Amino acid sequence: MTSRKSAPTGFQRLASSEDLMIMGGNEASPGSLPYQAGLIRTYSDGVRFCGGSLITRRYVLTAARCLSSGLQSLEVILGAQKVFEDEPSQQVIRTSRFKMHEQYNNQLQDNDIGIVYLPTPASLNQYVQLIALPSRADAANNFVGSQAIASGWGYIYANGVGLSEVLQYVDVSIVPNNVCRIQLGPAITSSNICSGGTDVKGTCYGDSGGPLVSNGKLVGVASFIGNPDCQAGDPSAFTRVTSYLSWIAANSDAVIS
Repeated sequence: MTSRKSAPTGFQRLASSEDLMIMGGNEASPGSLPYQAGLIRTYSDGVRFCGGSLITRRYVLTAARCLSSGLQSLEVILGAQKVFEDEPSQQVIRTSRFKMHEQYNNQLQDNDIGIVYLPTPASLNQYVQLIALPSRADAANNFVGSQAIASGWGYIYANGVGLSEVLQYVDVSIVPNNVCRIQLGPAITSSNICSGGTDVKGTCYGDSGGPLVSNGKLVGVASFIGNPDCQAGDPSAFTRVTSYLSWIAANSDAVIS
């Protein structure tokens, strides 16, 4: 593990417009979402940010868009509340090993899932814990009507100029894909899971790859939105984790029951 003194200069203004954030949420208390990871991504033209979820001591699950071509270095931050500050609870791990889904399509938003390998295994404690993956039996569950938590450090206002200094979370409901498709279009397939956009709650620019957790299981990975005005209250689209259990098992040391 390595130490990190501060975020790069201008970092808050370089969140990519392809990424997502939390709208209408609340500040998470230290250690309340111990599976949440932050990914600082360095490219030739700047530094960008994504979220992720710690699924084993060696692997973080995120979105494929967070591992796109041209990525020069990747820093994984675990155990953070204020991710851009040096907190005693933080574990900062640099890595150059990661993988996008082989059939990821940025234009169609298909197969937006990726995996990051941690050369130094995470040390589990009250601030850093694994999130459970769904079981193979859960593949038959569409989770519609379930309550879930989305989280991240993305913009807290649609017209914001910087990422949130503090980890945010929002309680959302999972809605049917056909309802989601009305607003987000044909990009919504069976391998997506959607949260409702009522009361202007959900994801927006600044934090792709972050978790959607229902009943203690990671059911979604933040992927995309449809309306550039995040305050319009549209649904948020996530990659459906149960659609990729075999891929996750094949590309990590996760044991899926």
